[in-house]
Amino acid sequence: MLRNPFTPAEIASSPDDFFGREKELTVAKRALSKGSVSIQGQIGIGKSSLLARTRLEMEGFGTEHTATSIFAVGDKDITNADQLARTLLEDMVEVDEKQKKIAFKLGSLVEIGSNEIYRNFVEGRNVAALLRLLEQKNMDQLLAGRELLLITIDEADKCPAVIARLIRQITTYTQQRGIKGVHFLMAGVSPFYQQMLAEDAGISRFVYRTIMLAPMDDADATELIETKLGLVVADARKQGISLQIDPGVIPRIVSLSGGHPHLLQLLGSYLIENENENPDGMIDSQDVVTSLRRICYEDRAQIYDSTLHKLDIDGKLDSFRKLMLIAPSKFPTRIPQPDAMKMVDSNTLHWFFENNLFSVETDGSYRLLDEFLRIRLMMDGAVEEELGSQLEQRLLLGSWTLPDEEEELEHY
Repeated sequence: MLRNPFTPAEIASSPDDFFGREKELTVAKRALSKGSVSIQGQIGIGKSSLLARTRLEMEGFGTEHTATSIFAVGDKDITNADQLARTLLEDMVEVDEKQKKIAFKLGSLVEIGSNEIYRNFVEGRNVAALLRLLEQKNMDQLLAGRELLLITIDEADKCPAVIARLIRQITTYTQQRGIKGVHFLMAGVSPFYQQMLAEDAGISRFVYRTIMLAPMDDADATELIETKLGLVVADARKQGISLQIDPGVIPRIVSLSGGHPHLLQLLGSYLIENENENPDGMIDSQDVVTSLRRICYEDRAQIYDSTLHKLDIDGKLDSFRKLMLIAPSKFPTRIPQPDAMKMVDSNTLHWFFENNLFSVETDGSYRLLDEFLRIRLMMDGAVEEELGSQLEQRLLLGSWTLPDEEEELEHY
């Protein structure tokens, strides 16, 4: 059986798994020396991976600016700052209930001699306990000569208002006491940072940089696919399995996925699984089409069913289809802004952006964030056998419209 090195369900933080994002990683590391950083983007775009990789490098992997970090995961059941502070404390300290003492567990255990901190902790006054732990003497012990304490929070979109309140309390407390270098690194689905500002607009002065993650560029996406398919071929040779990769597959995967990290990993993984289940010694464009069918109607079927249903009940499905029809036929999907504004009203366009269906490119075009949603629509329309055959052809060629759809577009 072929090795499958694609990891669509895992966070890519280790050097072997992390591809691209060099610019974003550099920006995050530099910004954290000045203040807090938020990482935003759609589901699967690589927010958690960038957070994990940034945290790793700031802790000393290949960086001059080292830090100590504590970590928490946001949750919708976290409704107040004390609950969030508790999750951070659990990553930061160990509690000896017999001795009624608390010790840092970051690096070597360092006992903290304040009974007040222990009482606050066991009585649920976790923000108060955390603030006292961040006082200068304790911070010196905690950092052990490092420059920064990073408070890292993933899944920040689950409780943005609570995070905003905790940032206000911690940052104000430490800065009023001249304690420097306590910064937040947060990641979550857009628009969590805007929701934090809606809770407390003043925290904007503490957040030095917001990084909006876009899909990977072609060069980075190509490197990811080439590297992982190369591992598959090398493993096949070790096992005595004859396997070839059609060179045209790699640019096809890159274009059909639009450089979306999760979609790249997902499509690559299905290609390997398909070859394991139906071995013919060749991974080619036909395998790409077969894999896309399985993804759109099995792995991500619920996601696309839900999205299409929401578009339908909110009265946006017809407008979405219109935009797909006016987009140039090649992947990834780009829609010229003037054409889009002529085709649908501004409120509808705003709805698409609010629901993370499109982003704005630097050239003023609109970009579809999930190319497989467009492919699912194509597949939904190919109900007759002859249309199914044409569908495969246009996927292989990267085309979108069929003759009857061109007539429909002229009607619009």
